[in-house]
Amino acid sequence: MTGFTDRPQDAVARSVEARLRAALELGDLDELRALYERLGRPRVEVPKLTEAVRAAIVHAYAPGCGEHSDPRWRVKALVTEPPPPVDSAERLGRARAVLTALGVNPWPPMSCGLYHDGGWGNYDVIVHDNELDDPDHPGELYVSQLGLFVNGDDWDDRYRVAFTEAGFHWIDMLSGGALVPGLRVRYFGEWTELNIDTLLFLWQD
Repeated sequence: MTGFTDRPQDAVARSVEARLRAALELGDLDELRALYERLGRPRVEVPKLTEAVRAAIVHAYAPGCGEHSDPRWRVKALVTEPPPPVDSAERLGRARAVLTALGVNPWPPMSCGLYHDGGWGNYDVIVHDNELDDPDHPGELYVSQLGLFVNGDDWDDRYRVAFTEAGFHWIDMLSGGALVPGLRVRYFGEWTELNIDTLLFLWQD
């Protein structure tokens, strides 16, 4: 009977992770950078994860990720520059301007904690009128605090095009539904892997 053997790529991946984890424990940033370059800048591949979203997630979560996370996430955060900060007033003002141009009367923005009447997170909510003019069912726009990332509760292509043209990254079910493997984030009391959408628009009480 033939015993189980790993695929070559699995063994290589484990070797890379082990070397990076050992370098992290030593705490020598220069050596870590050198090893990162020698190994070909290894990273965890995630379908649908754009470079802008990857950079935002890496620098928001990898520095404080759970101990069983893939070390490639932590190394990426240490050896790369964080994305430039986006002014909160400018970010929300730009989002409201897009909604105004679409004719849906945005209301003043509120934090996700205020919107959910408790808790905390990393996005703001802009409630707005809907196109059917039904006051009992307003629309909602979610604006991430990690960058120019938006999604909402009910959309057609007009919204996607308008926000994209205004410089935002449109995060829908397709682009936001992919799991980010190996990055363990504290979420409702547990260290767990989350999808792109939840990481960009995270709330917990």
